[in-house]
Amino acid sequence: MSASPAVIITTRLPPLICGIGAYSWLAHQYRPNESSPVDFLVVEGAAESRALLGWEAIAEFSGDPDKLLQVLHRAGATNVLLHYAGRAYQRFGCPIWMPIVLRKWKTKFPDGHLTIFFHEVPGELPRLSRHFLLGKINSRIIRQLTAVADVLVTNTENHAMILRKLSRRADVHCLPVGSNIPVAASLREARAETEFVIFGLPFGRWQTLQAFEPEIRNWRQNGLLTKLHLIGPEDEKLAAEANPLIGSLSDIVVRHGMLPESEVSHLLARAQFALTNVTPATWSKSGAFMACAAHGCAVVIKERANEIPLWYAVGAKEVGHISVADIAGRTASLQRWYEENSSWPVIARRLAALAQAQETSP
Repeated sequence: MSASPAVIITTRLPPLICGIGAYSWLAHQYRPNESSPVDFLVVEGAAESRALLGWEAIAEFSGDPDKLLQVLHRAGATNVLLHYAGRAYQRFGCPIWMPIVLRKWKTKFPDGHLTIFFHEVPGELPRLSRHFLLGKINSRIIRQLTAVADVLVTNTENHAMILRKLSRRADVHCLPVGSNIPVAASLREARAETEFVIFGLPFGRWQTLQAFEPEIRNWRQNGLLTKLHLIGPEDEKLAAEANPLIGSLSDIVVRHGMLPESEVSHLLARAQFALTNVTPATWSKSGAFMACAAHGCAVVIKERANEIPLWYAVGAKEVGHISVADIAGRTASLQRWYEENSSWPVIARRLAALAQAQETSP
């Protein structure tokens, strides 16, 4: 195996906003053997990322397959980690050139080791859907990628099931996301029992607000909810739909927009509850859910599930009835589960173990 540095192919790193890029960087930051060299190859924003992150080995290939192949050939027989989502590399979600490039690299360097982390996979779409054909093309691309990869990773069990079907391989690993909001030091605020948080990206916040609208109005009427913090970036396209609903709740809603991580951390440490629309199929890819878990903020879901970690959440019907002691017990269990299963040191250690060149998959 060559002493060349490992290569991580991803979308865009901070300060550009991208969940996949943030995952790539945080998993790298917490990896074991910090002295080992790693080259990042991103679609765009390399100069901004080098300036912010203080990591010089960040280059961009601008979605150009020839540039990508040149970098891989220079790296030689090394470990390559690809963070994949079709739309990250091609506007319609169909980078048909990606499997070709990786196959050429593996043919020239058969001792190279390829791990692919699938952050998105296509679901079943009706034939009349305008996305049906694109979904089929993306499925074909993913099937080709799985044929060249040594290790397959994704972030939900449902995605893992789809990958097993597409690849006809059983060795698909599942890693959850972690919290992208570090817990601020010395958080000792008492919980504000009637303050709630909805936290995350615009569409997720809007979906959550819609899903919980009846409960929000009921809790407000009964004095159980006096302040609802909306935290995260704004989206002009959603504003026309969201503003009427938010306006009708103007007496309790506080729209924070984007905040520094430390301020988000303090709000998550202050509010008693966080509303989220995660389900048993989606919780493991929700950074907002993980941020609340890391901060000991009680997570409220529509229907409490029997499986861990959602067993530690609070069902919407329990708000106003569950005791303070029970809330504390569940959030402590959720926080402990997070530290043991979804914190960044755990994720980075597991991903690094999978990506070791000495390990191969059948």
